[in-house]
Amino acid sequence: MTTSDAPTSRGRNSASDMIVSGKVSSAVWRIAWPTVVNTLVLNAWALINRAFLGRLPNAGDSLAAMGISQAALNIQFALVMGLSAGAGALVSQFLGAGKNEEANEASRQSLLLAVLFGAISGTPLIIWALPMARTIGAQGSVARLSADFTCIVSWFSIPVFVYMIVVTALRSAGDVKSAMYAGAVVLAVNTLLDWLLILPHGHFGGYGIHGAAWATSISRVAGVVVTLWFLKRSVLAGTLSHFRQHDRFARQILSIGGPAMLQQLGWTLAYTAFVWVLSRLPGGPNVVRNVQAGLTLALTIESLAFMPGVAYSQAATPLVGQNLGAGQPDRAAHSAWIATLHAIAIMSACAVVFMVAPGWLARAFTKDAAIVPIVVWYLRINAISEPFLAMNMVLRGSLQGAGDTLVPAIITLATNYVVRLPLAWYLAIHANHGAIGGWIAMSSSTILSGTLMAIWFQMGHWRRRSLVSAAE
Repeated sequence: MTTSDAPTSRGRNSASDMIVSGKVSSAVWRIAWPTVVNTLVLNAWALINRAFLGRLPNAGDSLAAMGISQAALNIQFALVMGLSAGAGALVSQFLGAGKNEEANEASRQSLLLAVLFGAISGTPLIIWALPMARTIGAQGSVARLSADFTCIVSWFSIPVFVYMIVVTALRSAGDVKSAMYAGAVVLAVNTLLDWLLILPHGHFGGYGIHGAAWATSISRVAGVVVTLWFLKRSVLAGTLSHFRQHDRFARQILSIGGPAMLQQLGWTLAYTAFVWVLSRLPGGPNVVRNVQAGLTLALTIESLAFMPGVAYSQAATPLVGQNLGAGQPDRAAHSAWIATLHAIAIMSACAVVFMVAPGWLARAFTKDAAIVPIVVWYLRINAISEPFLAMNMVLRGSLQGAGDTLVPAIITLATNYVVRLPLAWYLAIHANHGAIGGWIAMSSSTILSGTLMAIWFQMGHWRRRSLVSAAE
Protein backbone atom coordinates (compact mmCIF):
# COMPACT_ATOMS: atom_id res chain seq x y z
CA MET A 1 0.00 0.00 0.00
CA THR A 2 1.46 3.34 -1.02
CA THR A 3 1.58 6.37 1.23
CA SER A 4 -1.13 8.07 -0.81
CA ASP A 5 -3.47 5.15 -0.16
CA ALA A 6 -2.84 5.01 3.57
CA PRO A 7 -5.82 5.57 5.87
CA THR A 8 -6.39 9.16 6.97
CA SER A 9 -9.03 10.80 9.13
CA ARG A 10 -12.47 9.22 9.59
CA GLY A 11 -11.33 5.89 8.15
CA ARG A 12 -10.82 7.20 4.63
CA ASN A 13 -7.64 7.27 2.59
CA SER A 14 -6.15 10.23 0.76
CA ALA A 15 -7.82 9.20 -2.50
CA SER A 16 -11.21 9.37 -0.79
CA ASP A 17 -10.36 12.75 0.71
CA MET A 18 -9.58 14.07 -2.77
CA ILE A 19 -12.86 12.68 -4.12
CA VAL A 20 -14.94 14.54 -1.54
CA SER A 21 -12.87 17.70 -1.03
CA GLY A 22 -10.19 18.18 -3.69
CA LYS A 23 -10.40 19.70 -7.16
CA VAL A 24 -13.06 17.79 -9.09
CA SER A 25 -11.12 17.47 -12.35
CA SER A 26 -8.07 16.19 -10.44
CA ALA A 27 -10.20 13.67 -8.55
CA VAL A 28 -11.76 12.41 -11.79
CA TRP A 29 -8.36 12.01 -13.41
CA ARG A 30 -6.81 10.34 -10.35
CA ILE A 31 -9.53 7.72 -10.22
CA ALA A 32 -10.01 7.37 -13.97
CA TRP A 33 -6.57 6.93 -15.50
CA PRO A 34 -5.54 3.78 -13.58
CA THR A 35 -9.05 2.44 -14.16
CA VAL A 36 -8.70 3.05 -17.89
CA VAL A 37 -5.35 1.28 -17.92
CA ASN A 38 -6.72 -1.61 -15.85
CA THR A 39 -9.76 -2.03 -18.08
CA LEU A 40 -7.64 -2.01 -21.21
CA VAL A 41 -5.27 -4.52 -19.63
CA LEU A 42 -8.10 -6.85 -18.65
CA ASN A 43 -9.70 -6.52 -22.06
CA ALA A 44 -6.38 -7.35 -23.69
CA TRP A 45 -6.88 -11.00 -22.72
CA ALA A 46 -9.66 -11.18 -25.34
CA LEU A 47 -7.46 -9.48 -27.91
CA ILE A 48 -4.58 -11.83 -27.17
CA ASN A 49 -6.77 -14.94 -27.16
CA ARG A 50 -8.22 -13.99 -30.52
CA ALA A 51 -4.82 -13.03 -31.94
CA PHE A 52 -3.36 -16.45 -31.06
CA LEU A 53 -6.48 -18.29 -32.24
CA GLY A 54 -6.36 -16.33 -35.49
CA ARG A 55 -3.05 -18.04 -36.30
CA LEU A 56 -4.57 -21.52 -36.22
CA PRO A 57 -5.58 -23.41 -39.39
CA ASN A 58 -9.23 -23.50 -38.22
CA ALA A 59 -9.20 -19.86 -37.17
CA GLY A 60 -12.72 -19.14 -38.45
CA ASP A 61 -14.28 -21.95 -36.41
CA SER A 62 -12.33 -21.04 -33.26
CA LEU A 63 -13.14 -17.33 -33.47
CA ALA A 64 -16.83 -18.00 -34.10
CA ALA A 65 -16.87 -20.48 -31.20
CA MET A 66 -15.33 -17.96 -28.83
CA GLY A 67 -17.93 -15.38 -29.82
CA ILE A 68 -20.74 -17.85 -29.12
CA SER A 69 -19.15 -18.81 -25.78
CA GLN A 70 -18.94 -15.17 -24.78
CA ALA A 71 -22.67 -14.80 -25.35
CA ALA A 72 -23.29 -17.69 -22.94
CA LEU A 73 -20.73 -16.55 -20.36
CA ASN A 74 -22.23 -13.06 -20.40
CA ILE A 75 -24.94 -14.50 -18.16
CA GLN A 76 -22.36 -14.70 -15.40
CA PHE A 77 -21.06 -11.27 -16.29
CA ALA A 78 -24.57 -9.90 -15.76
CA LEU A 79 -24.77 -11.42 -12.28
CA VAL A 80 -21.37 -10.28 -11.13
CA MET A 81 -21.95 -6.77 -12.48
CA GLY A 82 -25.18 -6.62 -10.50
CA LEU A 83 -23.38 -7.62 -7.32
CA SER A 84 -20.65 -5.11 -8.12
CA ALA A 85 -23.26 -2.36 -8.45
CA GLY A 86 -24.58 -3.08 -4.96
CA ALA A 87 -21.12 -3.43 -3.46
CA GLY A 88 -19.77 -0.30 -5.14
CA ALA A 89 -22.69 1.89 -4.08
CA LEU A 90 -22.62 0.80 -0.43
CA VAL A 91 -18.85 0.75 0.06
CA SER A 92 -18.32 4.14 -1.58
CA GLN A 93 -21.15 5.88 0.27
CA PHE A 94 -20.13 4.46 3.65
CA LEU A 95 -16.53 5.53 3.11
CA GLY A 96 -17.69 8.97 1.99
CA ALA A 97 -19.60 9.26 5.27
CA GLY A 98 -16.56 8.05 7.24
CA LYS A 99 -18.28 4.81 8.32
CA ASN A 100 -15.38 2.42 7.84
CA GLU A 101 -16.76 -0.62 9.66
CA GLU A 102 -19.99 -0.48 7.67
CA ALA A 103 -17.92 -0.29 4.48
CA ASN A 104 -16.01 -3.40 5.58
CA GLU A 105 -19.26 -5.22 6.26
CA ALA A 106 -20.69 -4.29 2.86
CA SER A 107 -17.53 -5.57 1.19
CA ARG A 108 -17.58 -8.76 3.29
CA GLN A 109 -21.20 -9.61 2.48
CA SER A 110 -20.54 -8.92 -1.20
CA LEU A 111 -17.75 -11.50 -1.15
CA LEU A 112 -20.02 -14.10 0.44
CA LEU A 113 -22.67 -13.43 -2.19
CA ALA A 114 -19.99 -13.68 -4.90
CA VAL A 115 -19.07 -17.22 -3.82
CA LEU A 116 -22.75 -18.23 -3.75
CA PHE A 117 -23.62 -16.70 -7.12
CA GLY A 118 -20.45 -18.06 -8.74
CA ALA A 119 -21.29 -21.61 -7.69
CA ILE A 120 -24.94 -21.37 -8.70
CA SER A 121 -24.34 -19.75 -12.09
CA GLY A 122 -21.43 -21.97 -13.11
CA THR A 123 -23.27 -25.27 -12.72
CA PRO A 124 -25.80 -24.96 -15.58
CA LEU A 125 -23.11 -23.57 -17.89
CA ILE A 126 -21.10 -26.75 -17.30
CA ILE A 127 -24.05 -29.12 -17.68
CA TRP A 128 -25.79 -27.52 -20.65
CA ALA A 129 -22.87 -25.93 -22.51
CA LEU A 130 -23.56 -27.73 -25.80
CA PRO A 131 -27.35 -27.15 -25.95
CA MET A 132 -26.77 -23.49 -25.10
CA ALA A 133 -24.24 -23.09 -27.89
CA ARG A 134 -26.65 -24.62 -30.41
CA THR A 135 -29.54 -22.50 -29.14
CA ILE A 136 -27.51 -19.33 -29.57
CA GLY A 137 -26.81 -20.27 -33.17
CA ALA A 138 -23.61 -22.34 -33.32
CA GLN A 139 -23.52 -25.03 -35.96
CA GLY A 140 -21.34 -28.08 -36.66
CA SER A 141 -17.85 -28.06 -35.19
CA VAL A 142 -18.32 -24.48 -33.92
CA ALA A 143 -20.94 -25.73 -31.45
CA ARG A 144 -18.61 -28.35 -29.96
CA LEU A 145 -15.67 -25.96 -29.69
CA SER A 146 -17.87 -23.32 -28.07
CA ALA A 147 -19.28 -25.81 -25.57
CA ASP A 148 -15.79 -27.00 -24.60
CA PHE A 149 -14.57 -23.44 -23.99
CA THR A 150 -17.66 -22.54 -21.95
CA CYS A 151 -17.43 -25.70 -19.84
CA ILE A 152 -13.75 -25.29 -18.94
CA VAL A 153 -14.07 -21.62 -18.02
CA SER A 154 -17.24 -22.24 -15.99
CA TRP A 155 -15.39 -24.59 -13.62
CA PHE A 156 -13.59 -21.45 -12.44
CA SER A 157 -16.70 -19.34 -11.89
CA ILE A 158 -16.14 -18.57 -8.20
CA PRO A 159 -12.70 -16.99 -8.79
CA VAL A 160 -14.21 -14.72 -11.46
CA PHE A 161 -16.92 -13.47 -9.07
CA VAL A 162 -14.52 -12.99 -6.15
CA TYR A 163 -12.00 -11.16 -8.34
CA MET A 164 -14.60 -8.71 -9.65
CA ILE A 165 -16.01 -7.94 -6.19
CA VAL A 166 -12.58 -7.34 -4.65
CA VAL A 167 -11.65 -5.03 -7.53
CA THR A 168 -14.94 -3.17 -7.03
CA ALA A 169 -14.28 -2.76 -3.31
CA LEU A 170 -10.77 -1.44 -3.90
CA ARG A 171 -12.00 0.97 -6.57
CA SER A 172 -14.84 2.17 -4.32
CA ALA A 173 -12.21 3.09 -1.74
CA GLY A 174 -10.33 5.11 -4.37
CA ASP A 175 -7.55 2.50 -4.54
CA VAL A 176 -7.52 2.11 -8.30
CA LYS A 177 -3.81 1.40 -8.70
CA SER A 178 -4.01 -1.93 -6.88
CA ALA A 179 -6.72 -3.07 -9.31
CA MET A 180 -4.48 -1.97 -12.17
CA TYR A 181 -1.51 -3.96 -10.86
CA ALA A 182 -3.69 -7.05 -10.38
CA GLY A 183 -4.97 -6.69 -13.93
CA ALA A 184 -1.39 -6.58 -15.20
CA VAL A 185 -0.68 -9.88 -13.44
CA VAL A 186 -3.78 -11.46 -15.01
CA LEU A 187 -2.71 -10.29 -18.46
CA ALA A 188 0.89 -11.49 -18.08
CA VAL A 189 -0.15 -14.96 -16.92
CA ASN A 190 -2.81 -15.23 -19.63
CA THR A 191 -0.42 -14.17 -22.39
CA LEU A 192 2.26 -16.64 -21.36
CA LEU A 193 -0.22 -19.51 -21.09
CA ASP A 194 -1.86 -18.59 -24.40
CA TRP A 195 1.49 -18.86 -26.12
CA LEU A 196 2.30 -22.14 -24.39
CA LEU A 197 -1.09 -23.82 -24.78
CA ILE A 198 -2.77 -22.50 -27.94
CA LEU A 199 0.13 -22.81 -30.38
CA PRO A 200 2.08 -26.04 -31.00
CA HIS A 201 5.61 -26.29 -29.60
CA GLY A 202 6.92 -29.66 -30.73
CA HIS A 203 5.30 -32.28 -28.51
CA PHE A 204 3.74 -29.65 -26.25
CA GLY A 205 0.90 -27.18 -26.75
CA GLY A 206 -1.28 -26.96 -29.83
CA TYR A 207 -4.51 -27.19 -27.82
CA GLY A 208 -6.22 -24.37 -29.72
CA ILE A 209 -9.37 -23.00 -28.13
CA HIS A 210 -9.06 -25.50 -25.26
CA GLY A 211 -5.68 -23.99 -24.44
CA ALA A 212 -7.27 -20.53 -24.51
CA ALA A 213 -9.88 -21.69 -22.01
CA TRP A 214 -7.27 -23.05 -19.59
CA ALA A 215 -5.12 -19.94 -19.97
CA THR A 216 -8.09 -17.71 -19.17
CA SER A 217 -9.12 -19.77 -16.14
CA ILE A 218 -5.68 -20.07 -14.55
CA SER A 219 -4.93 -16.37 -15.03
CA ARG A 220 -8.13 -15.45 -13.22
CA VAL A 221 -7.16 -17.60 -10.24
CA ALA A 222 -3.86 -15.72 -10.14
CA GLY A 223 -5.86 -12.48 -10.18
CA VAL A 224 -7.85 -13.52 -7.11
CA VAL A 225 -4.70 -14.21 -5.11
CA VAL A 226 -3.22 -10.83 -5.98
CA THR A 227 -6.37 -8.80 -5.35
CA LEU A 228 -6.98 -10.41 -1.94
CA TRP A 229 -3.41 -9.48 -1.00
CA PHE A 230 -4.08 -5.87 -1.98
CA LEU A 231 -7.40 -5.85 -0.11
CA LYS A 232 -5.63 -6.99 3.07
CA ARG A 233 -3.31 -3.98 2.79
CA SER A 234 -6.05 -1.42 2.04
CA VAL A 235 -8.38 0.76 4.09
CA LEU A 236 -10.85 -2.16 3.77
CA ALA A 237 -8.50 -4.67 5.44
CA GLY A 238 -11.20 -5.45 8.01
CA THR A 239 -13.23 -7.14 5.27
CA LEU A 240 -11.19 -10.33 5.70
CA SER A 241 -11.16 -10.36 9.51
CA HIS A 242 -14.16 -12.68 9.80
CA PHE A 243 -17.03 -13.99 7.70
CA ARG A 244 -20.55 -14.16 9.11
CA GLN A 245 -23.83 -13.73 7.30
CA HIS A 246 -25.41 -10.31 7.81
CA ASP A 247 -28.91 -10.36 6.36
CA ARG A 248 -29.53 -6.61 6.42
CA PHE A 249 -26.43 -5.80 4.40
CA ALA A 250 -27.01 -8.71 2.02
CA ARG A 251 -30.57 -7.53 1.36
CA GLN A 252 -29.38 -3.99 0.71
CA ILE A 253 -26.71 -5.19 -1.72
CA LEU A 254 -29.28 -7.25 -3.59
CA SER A 255 -31.89 -4.47 -3.58
CA ILE A 256 -29.41 -2.28 -5.46
CA GLY A 257 -27.80 -5.06 -7.44
CA GLY A 258 -31.08 -6.76 -8.41
CA PRO A 259 -32.14 -4.19 -11.03
CA ALA A 260 -28.53 -4.01 -12.24
CA MET A 261 -28.52 -7.79 -12.65
CA LEU A 262 -31.83 -7.57 -14.50
CA GLN A 263 -30.35 -4.90 -16.75
CA GLN A 264 -27.24 -6.95 -17.51
CA LEU A 265 -29.17 -10.19 -17.92
CA GLY A 266 -31.62 -8.43 -20.21
CA TRP A 267 -28.78 -7.02 -22.25
CA THR A 268 -27.08 -10.44 -22.35
CA LEU A 269 -30.22 -12.19 -23.56
CA ALA A 270 -30.78 -9.40 -26.08
CA TYR A 271 -27.24 -9.85 -27.39
CA THR A 272 -27.82 -13.61 -27.56
CA ALA A 273 -31.03 -12.99 -29.48
CA PHE A 274 -29.15 -10.60 -31.76
CA VAL A 275 -26.61 -13.33 -32.53
CA TRP A 276 -29.54 -15.70 -33.14
CA VAL A 277 -31.04 -13.25 -35.66
CA LEU A 278 -27.71 -13.16 -37.50
CA SER A 279 -27.66 -16.97 -37.53
CA ARG A 280 -30.87 -16.85 -39.60
CA LEU A 281 -29.26 -14.91 -42.45
CA PRO A 282 -29.71 -16.57 -45.85
CA GLY A 283 -26.71 -18.07 -47.59
CA GLY A 284 -25.97 -21.19 -45.59
CA PRO A 285 -23.60 -22.16 -42.76
CA ASN A 286 -20.51 -20.50 -44.24
CA VAL A 287 -22.21 -17.10 -44.43
CA VAL A 288 -23.44 -17.44 -40.86
CA ARG A 289 -20.01 -18.52 -39.63
CA ASN A 290 -18.36 -15.55 -41.35
CA VAL A 291 -20.82 -13.09 -39.80
CA GLN A 292 -20.37 -14.61 -36.33
CA ALA A 293 -16.59 -14.49 -36.67
CA GLY A 294 -16.82 -10.94 -38.03
CA LEU A 295 -18.95 -9.82 -35.08
CA THR A 296 -16.48 -11.38 -32.65
CA LEU A 297 -13.54 -9.56 -34.22
CA ALA A 298 -15.45 -6.28 -34.63
CA LEU A 299 -16.44 -6.23 -30.96
CA THR A 300 -12.84 -6.98 -30.03
CA ILE A 301 -11.63 -4.00 -32.07
CA GLU A 302 -14.45 -1.76 -30.82
CA SER A 303 -13.45 -2.61 -27.27
CA LEU A 304 -10.46 -0.31 -27.80
CA ALA A 305 -13.05 2.48 -27.70
CA PHE A 306 -15.64 1.27 -25.24
CA MET A 307 -13.21 -0.08 -22.66
CA PRO A 308 -12.21 3.49 -21.69
CA GLY A 309 -15.95 4.14 -21.43
CA VAL A 310 -16.29 1.16 -19.10
CA ALA A 311 -13.35 2.46 -17.08
CA TYR A 312 -14.83 5.94 -16.67
CA SER A 313 -18.14 4.32 -15.76
CA GLN A 314 -16.42 2.35 -13.01
CA ALA A 315 -14.58 5.48 -11.86
CA ALA A 316 -17.84 7.44 -11.74
CA THR A 317 -19.34 5.05 -9.18
CA PRO A 318 -17.04 6.02 -6.26
CA LEU A 319 -16.96 9.65 -7.43
CA VAL A 320 -20.73 9.92 -7.09
CA GLY A 321 -21.13 7.45 -4.21
CA GLN A 322 -18.55 8.98 -1.88
CA ASN A 323 -19.78 12.52 -2.52
CA LEU A 324 -23.38 11.51 -1.85
CA GLY A 325 -22.23 9.77 1.33
CA ALA A 326 -20.49 13.01 2.33
CA GLY A 327 -23.70 14.98 1.69
CA GLN A 328 -22.47 16.72 -1.49
CA PRO A 329 -24.91 15.94 -4.36
CA ASP A 330 -23.84 18.96 -6.46
CA ARG A 331 -20.23 17.84 -6.36
CA ALA A 332 -21.35 14.31 -7.22
CA ALA A 333 -23.20 15.58 -10.31
CA HIS A 334 -20.25 17.74 -11.40
CA SER A 335 -17.88 14.77 -11.04
CA ALA A 336 -20.20 12.59 -13.13
CA TRP A 337 -20.38 15.06 -16.00
CA ILE A 338 -16.62 15.67 -15.99
CA ALA A 339 -16.05 11.90 -16.23
CA THR A 340 -18.65 11.68 -19.01
CA LEU A 341 -16.99 14.41 -21.08
CA HIS A 342 -13.61 12.69 -20.72
CA ALA A 343 -15.08 9.42 -21.97
CA ILE A 344 -16.87 11.10 -24.88
CA ALA A 345 -13.62 12.72 -26.00
CA ILE A 346 -11.65 9.45 -25.91
CA MET A 347 -14.32 7.32 -27.57
CA SER A 348 -14.98 9.94 -30.25
CA ALA A 349 -11.28 9.93 -31.13
CA CYS A 350 -11.43 6.14 -31.49
CA ALA A 351 -14.55 6.49 -33.63
CA VAL A 352 -12.61 8.67 -36.08
CA VAL A 353 -10.05 5.86 -36.45
CA PHE A 354 -12.88 3.36 -37.04
CA MET A 355 -14.21 5.57 -39.81
CA VAL A 356 -10.95 6.23 -41.65
CA ALA A 357 -8.99 2.98 -41.17
CA PRO A 358 -11.43 0.08 -40.63
CA GLY A 359 -9.77 -2.14 -43.22
CA TRP A 360 -6.37 -1.87 -41.59
CA LEU A 361 -7.87 -2.70 -38.20
CA ALA A 362 -9.75 -5.71 -39.57
CA ARG A 363 -6.73 -7.12 -41.40
CA ALA A 364 -4.68 -6.86 -38.21
CA PHE A 365 -6.80 -9.75 -36.88
CA THR A 366 -7.68 -11.76 -39.96
CA LYS A 367 -6.73 -12.12 -43.63
CA ASP A 368 -9.98 -13.89 -44.50
CA ALA A 369 -11.42 -11.93 -47.43
CA ALA A 370 -14.96 -12.99 -46.47
CA ILE A 371 -14.68 -11.66 -42.90
CA VAL A 372 -12.83 -8.38 -43.44
CA PRO A 373 -15.75 -6.51 -45.14
CA ILE A 374 -18.11 -7.55 -42.35
CA VAL A 375 -15.78 -6.03 -39.76
CA VAL A 376 -15.25 -2.89 -41.85
CA TRP A 377 -18.96 -2.14 -42.14
CA TYR A 378 -19.49 -2.81 -38.42
CA LEU A 379 -16.79 -0.31 -37.44
CA ARG A 380 -18.00 2.40 -39.79
CA ILE A 381 -21.65 2.17 -38.80
CA ASN A 382 -21.08 1.90 -35.06
CA ALA A 383 -18.50 4.69 -35.04
CA ILE A 384 -21.44 7.11 -35.27
CA SER A 385 -22.84 5.94 -31.94
CA GLU A 386 -19.59 5.89 -29.89
CA PRO A 387 -20.18 9.29 -28.17
CA PHE A 388 -23.66 8.17 -27.11
CA LEU A 389 -22.26 4.86 -25.88
CA ALA A 390 -19.79 6.82 -23.74
CA MET A 391 -22.61 8.92 -22.27
CA ASN A 392 -24.69 5.82 -21.57
CA MET A 393 -21.86 3.97 -19.83
CA VAL A 394 -20.55 6.73 -17.59
CA LEU A 395 -23.90 8.11 -16.49
CA ARG A 396 -25.12 4.58 -15.76
CA GLY A 397 -22.04 4.07 -13.57
CA SER A 398 -22.77 7.40 -11.89
CA LEU A 399 -26.33 6.35 -11.13
CA GLN A 400 -25.02 3.08 -9.69
CA GLY A 401 -22.92 5.09 -7.25
CA ALA A 402 -26.16 6.65 -6.07
CA GLY A 403 -27.83 3.25 -5.83
CA ASP A 404 -30.23 4.22 -8.65
CA THR A 405 -30.34 1.09 -10.80
CA LEU A 406 -34.03 0.55 -11.64
CA VAL A 407 -34.65 3.20 -14.33
CA PRO A 408 -31.29 2.54 -16.08
CA ALA A 409 -32.36 -1.11 -16.26
CA ILE A 410 -35.68 -0.12 -17.83
CA ILE A 411 -33.91 2.08 -20.39
CA THR A 412 -31.51 -0.72 -21.32
CA LEU A 413 -34.26 -3.32 -21.68
CA ALA A 414 -36.56 -1.03 -23.65
CA THR A 415 -33.96 0.09 -26.17
CA ASN A 416 -32.81 -3.48 -26.76
CA TYR A 417 -36.12 -5.31 -26.93
CA VAL A 418 -38.34 -2.60 -28.37
CA VAL A 419 -35.82 -1.08 -30.79
CA ARG A 420 -32.70 -3.15 -31.49
CA LEU A 421 -34.07 -6.65 -31.94
CA PRO A 422 -37.17 -5.83 -34.02
CA LEU A 423 -35.17 -3.41 -36.16
CA ALA A 424 -32.38 -5.95 -36.63
CA TRP A 425 -34.86 -8.61 -37.75
CA TYR A 426 -36.56 -6.22 -40.15
CA LEU A 427 -33.40 -4.81 -41.72
CA ALA A 428 -31.23 -7.95 -41.73
CA ILE A 429 -33.83 -10.57 -42.65
CA HIS A 430 -37.02 -8.98 -43.98
CA ALA A 431 -35.38 -6.13 -45.93
CA ASN A 432 -32.50 -8.44 -46.88
CA HIS A 433 -29.72 -6.05 -45.85
CA GLY A 434 -27.83 -8.85 -44.09
CA ALA A 435 -25.24 -8.05 -41.45
CA ILE A 436 -25.26 -4.36 -42.38
CA GLY A 437 -28.91 -4.18 -41.30
CA GLY A 438 -27.94 -5.67 -37.95
CA TRP A 439 -25.18 -3.12 -37.50
CA ILE A 440 -27.58 -0.24 -38.27
CA ALA A 441 -30.04 -1.54 -35.66
CA MET A 442 -27.25 -1.80 -33.09
CA SER A 443 -26.01 1.74 -33.69
CA SER A 444 -29.51 3.27 -33.65
CA SER A 445 -30.48 1.68 -30.35
CA THR A 446 -27.18 2.77 -28.77
CA ILE A 447 -27.84 6.40 -29.72
CA LEU A 448 -31.33 6.25 -28.21
CA SER A 449 -30.14 4.57 -25.00
CA GLY A 450 -27.42 7.16 -24.39
CA THR A 451 -29.85 10.02 -24.93
CA LEU A 452 -32.42 8.59 -22.50
CA MET A 453 -29.76 7.91 -19.86
CA ALA A 454 -28.60 11.54 -20.02
CA ILE A 455 -32.17 12.81 -19.66
CA TRP A 456 -32.81 10.63 -16.60
CA PHE A 457 -29.55 11.62 -14.92
CA GLN A 458 -30.19 15.31 -15.51
CA MET A 459 -33.66 15.05 -13.95
CA GLY A 460 -31.78 14.47 -10.67
CA HIS A 461 -34.01 12.04 -8.78
CA TRP A 462 -30.84 10.17 -7.73
CA ARG A 463 -29.73 13.16 -5.62
CA ARG A 464 -32.27 12.29 -2.91
CA ARG A 465 -31.02 8.74 -2.39
CA SER A 466 -28.99 8.09 0.77
CA LEU A 467 -27.85 4.52 1.37
CA VAL A 468 -26.05 5.59 4.54
CA SER A 469 -29.20 6.85 6.27
CA ALA A 470 -31.15 3.85 5.03
CA ALA A 471 -28.64 1.53 6.74
CA GLU A 472 -28.87 3.30 10.09
